[in-house]
Amino acid sequence: MVEIHAYHGWGFDGHFWDDLKLKIPEGVLFKAADRGYFGGDFNPEFSDSSSVKIIFTHSFGLHWCDPVKIDQSDYVVAFNAFDDFLPQDFFERRKESKVIRRMADSFKKDPKKVLKAFYKNCFFPEEREMQIPSWRNESRLLADLLQLRKTRLKSTFENTQLIVLGALEDQIVPADRTHRFIEEREVSSYRFFKDSGHGLPVVNSSDCWSFLCEVLPIFEEYANTGKSQ
Repeated sequence: MVEIHAYHGWGFDGHFWDDLKLKIPEGVLFKAADRGYFGGDFNPEFSDSSSVKIIFTHSFGLHWCDPVKIDQSDYVVAFNAFDDFLPQDFFERRKESKVIRRMADSFKKDPKKVLKAFYKNCFFPEEREMQIPSWRNESRLLADLLQLRKTRLKSTFENTQLIVLGALEDQIVPADRTHRFIEEREVSSYRFFKDSGHGLPVVNSSDCWSFLCEVLPIFEEYANTGKSQ
């Protein structure tokens, strides 16, 4: 049995993967993890019957996914990935760190306004309305936002194949940061999508899925046979 666990990024929940989930063949076990920003958190475990274990991550999701679990997987598919969220240049790094600090200060005053602006930047160049739940774990959202100033990826991917999908119009994690992520480790396959932004798995789910079927034939074989691999 093929099993996929998916980890969303900052400001989202498990429903972030709904569009891409519709592309996945029946019979593939899909579990969306949840950081708990807007409800109960959920961190799934792989089933004993799973012969192929796959992890999907989006942006910060790669950082809150347990590195031990990554080592247990056969494949990691990282959307809009970054190792260090801030740029390498000292002055640019200090500048963007201050931007995050100001964003955090604004979040304390009006979290709904900050989330609305964040979603607008996420889905650029498209426009997409996002409903902001009335209940929010604001302390966790704030802590994770501030963590972006110093987060560094712990996973080494020594025991798994890494596949990376990036977006050339990403307003949150610029493409050069995903390029840097790719250059610093062994990557099985990668692709950057034009006219797509940070919400890549949502707004370009069809092209993402087509690429994954190219580099992971197990998906196409599963769809054709309807049998577990």
